[in-house]
Amino acid sequence: MSIIQIIESIITGIVAGFICGLTGMGGGTIYVPVFYFLLSFSIKEAIGTSLLVIVFSSISAFLAHMREGQVNFRIAGFLIVAGIIGAQIGSSITSILPDIAVKIFFICITIFLSINMWRERNTGVEGNGTNFTMFPIRFILIGLAAGIASGMGGVGGAIILVPLLHMWVGIPMNICIGTTLPVVMFNSLSGVIGYFYRGLVHIQIGIITGVVAVFAALAGTKVSMRTDNKRLRKIFSIVLLIAGMAILVGR
Repeated sequence: MSIIQIIESIITGIVAGFICGLTGMGGGTIYVPVFYFLLSFSIKEAIGTSLLVIVFSSISAFLAHMREGQVNFRIAGFLIVAGIIGAQIGSSITSILPDIAVKIFFICITIFLSINMWRERNTGVEGNGTNFTMFPIRFILIGLAAGIASGMGGVGGAIILVPLLHMWVGIPMNICIGTTLPVVMFNSLSGVIGYFYRGLVHIQIGIITGVVAVFAALAGTKVSMRTDNKRLRKIFSIVLLIAGMAILVGR
């Protein structure tokens, strides 16, 4: 591992870790393009290493949001169980797909969700995230979808979880973000195990980037707690679109 790679890993950890804390995303939409373009990993190696980093950054952001009471553990429980299963399915699918198919999947999912998050929707729900109906079946389906996306796309699953929880169930954005983080953590851990056994994880770079991301995520979390729901939606949408377009025009 060269000095340049170490510097690139540190910068990546700072930027993506901050975004993780700010939006609840694991940072995979940043890590995957960076590992793919700057470090010249294959798309599958970029995904596997991204998942390792996300484990670090999501833990840090989750603890910060939990202290502020922005985590609904009942919902998170449904999502975690379904997500772990989905992540293994996703990593197994990716291991047998050609790289171009994985790239297309990553592009489509980020652009589609970016557009939907940008559009204004009146969910009729505000406050602390307790005034909505529990939908266990919906949570299980959302968790499975996010887990599969995590395993296939190298993301923590928040790009699925946050939009669906907000638009389909009507949970406020700040609670969506906090509740998503423990799910992201478990999805990523489950997925990275699958990639590790297939030799698709760069351990050293993943650890360096992840440690830096832990501290950056704390800063992002502080900003998130002072940002209103509408603005968070816009930020989340823009990050998704940039990530999708970066892979689209890349090598």
